[in-house]
Formats: sequence, structure tokens, C-alpha cells
Amino acid sequence: MHTDNYTELLIKDRTSETDVERKALLLIFSTDDLFRKVTHLYDFKEHSIKPEALENGEVDLSSSSRKLVMAAFNLYNGHYKADICDTFAGLDDENFDLLIQAIKIRFNKDE
Repeated sequence: MHTDNYTELLIKDRTSETDVERKALLLIFSTDDLFRKVTHLYDFKEHSIKPEALENGEVDLSSSSRKLVMAAFNLYNGHYKADICDTFAGLDDENFDLLIQAIKIRFNKDE
């Protein structure tokens, strides 16, 4: 379940309540697929993303997971430019809603 994965990631990272960039990133990484691969994408010791994982093929990602990671990196620090139409077009309903929630967190628009 995403909620349990998200809570686990926040605790492991010791994410500050006010760190909306990291909270948005970790919410996206809470999907079952990305949660299993999170150590390839994020360094919990250094509290930093690993963009090289997308470039060097270190981690095997489906096209939709890759789009989510690129969006997560973009929400975190703008590292990747994520085409909004391309990103959303390739997502199922669950991941579409997850990305909307991550955007709301990142921009403090959470209801």
C-alpha cells in the first residue's frame, strides 16, 4: 500500500515536515514498483537523488515508472525537464492521481 511505503520512506529519510520537495519525491517513490527500486534512485545517507540511475541503465523501469521518476526529480529540484502532456498521457488512473497529489504537496496546495 502506498501510504505505508510513503510513511516508511519519510521515516527512513527523516524528512522534515516542511520539506515539500522531498515529500513530493518520496510520495512518487512510494509506488510498489519504485519502492522496490528506491535505493537505486535515492541516497538516504546523503539525502539526495541519483539521476545517473536513469542515464546509465542501473535500474530497470517501465515507461510509466520512468516518467514518474523524471517527474519526481523535476518536482524535487528541476533536474529533469518533464513534459507534462507526455508524463500524464502514459499513466494509469492510480499513478495519475498519485502525481497530482505529489504536485499538490510540492506547491502546498494540499486540501
